[in-house]
Amino acid sequence: MIGFIGSRFFNAAITLVAAVIATFLMIRVAPGDPVLVLLGDLASPEQIAAARIEYGLDRPIYEQLFIYLGKAFTLDFGNSIIQGRAAVDIVIQRMTATLTLGAVTFALVLVLALPLGLLCALYRDRLFDRATSNSSLVVLGIPDFWLGLVFILVFARWLQILPSSGWLSTTSIILPAATLALPLVAVNMRLLRNEAIGVLDSNMVKILRAKGIPTRRIVTHHVLRNALLPVLTVGGVQFGHLLGGAVIVETVFGWPGLGKELIAAISYRDYAVVQACIFVMTFLVVAVNLAVDFSYRLIDPRLRRG
Repeated sequence: MIGFIGSRFFNAAITLVAAVIATFLMIRVAPGDPVLVLLGDLASPEQIAAARIEYGLDRPIYEQLFIYLGKAFTLDFGNSIIQGRAAVDIVIQRMTATLTLGAVTFALVLVLALPLGLLCALYRDRLFDRATSNSSLVVLGIPDFWLGLVFILVFARWLQILPSSGWLSTTSIILPAATLALPLVAVNMRLLRNEAIGVLDSNMVKILRAKGIPTRRIVTHHVLRNALLPVLTVGGVQFGHLLGGAVIVETVFGWPGLGKELIAAISYRDYAVVQACIFVMTFLVVAVNLAVDFSYRLIDPRLRRG
């Protein structure tokens, strides 16, 4: 068990370092100059040179990389060129909104995907199963941003029952959370359905039914537990998709989270904020996947013996 934990933490550290280096290199080879964005096209060569020295952009790339690596893991990403304050403070301020949106989204996924997947498995090939499965295919084919725009048009403009942007009240989170949740519900519902059907057809369930154990107990204590492992695997990957989708959805809905801040920072070539955002996002994805790996052993006793 100690070896398993150690190997997982080592792989997580390597992933985090690789993401930090890749982010540093990609943002610097992208077109655009943050100094020109800050000072404008009318700035004199002397002003441009002074700004480059102030922000350390006059040094060679490899030297900037070494300095950045030395500071990144102490959460010192420097100051935002545009906002003039510490990048990590900006990210922490925005992270609350993103984590709140993510928590509500995952709650919706659990509340909808688990019962729908189990019901489809129990009533397979019937009207409910066919209608739900076909609807999930339609949802999977719709881009996040288009779905968000449709929600804004219907619920904010036509019906006028929900706000279209910002975080003005508790109802403001409904539309962006629903936009992010629906594709995840479709994927997890179909996956759980297929896994649950396999468990329901197994000899174990046939023996339990022959003993007279109620179907509800079989589903909750045996089918769900055995069908959850693949769903957990996909769930860890989906958390990364959730953060990536949040970049677009937060922009569409004006949600004051990491995604919206990241888009703005990329537009202004605000290196410090971009690097801080990507670092935090990568850390969250790695942490969630570590939690998924450890949860396997809590759910499946065979893995604890392995």
